[in-house]
Amino acid sequence: MKKFLNNELIYSVIAHHISHFLNVKKLVKHDYESHMILLTVYQHFLFQTTSKGKSLDWTETFAVTETEEHKKFMKNRKLTIFAVANNVSMPQETVRRKLEKLCSRQLLDYSKLDGLSLGKKFKEVIEPIGKADGKDILALFEKFEKAKKNQIK
Repeated sequence: MKKFLNNELIYSVIAHHISHFLNVKKLVKHDYESHMILLTVYQHFLFQTTSKGKSLDWTETFAVTETEEHKKFMKNRKLTIFAVANNVSMPQETVRRKLEKLCSRQLLDYSKLDGLSLGKKFKEVIEPIGKADGKDILALFEKFEKAKKNQIK
């Protein structure tokens, strides 16, 4: 197997991670651990939509997060604080405190009956960073494709 990772690609990957971290601070305005908790809930929502055979494009995905329909996807497989803490390898009490803040900002909703779901302001806050990340990831993917083609020659 030929190697095609070079220091320029490694640099680009690291730059993407740093850019994402800075965008979370600038655009989303919370700490990175809180962002990982938020992404865990979003990932759970996305998994529920795909496991039910519902295919959504970018616009539809964010549109559904603003409706009560998304809670129906998540209710059958309720997401708990314990599950999130386990997923992100954080103490349950830390996750609970960070969830309180995320819920107060209406990025997430929580009830013992329904578990965790996306909040009313999720789309408004997360969509801009999603677009920025999407552009960065696409550019990174193109660099990998170019490096792979150059290696094959």
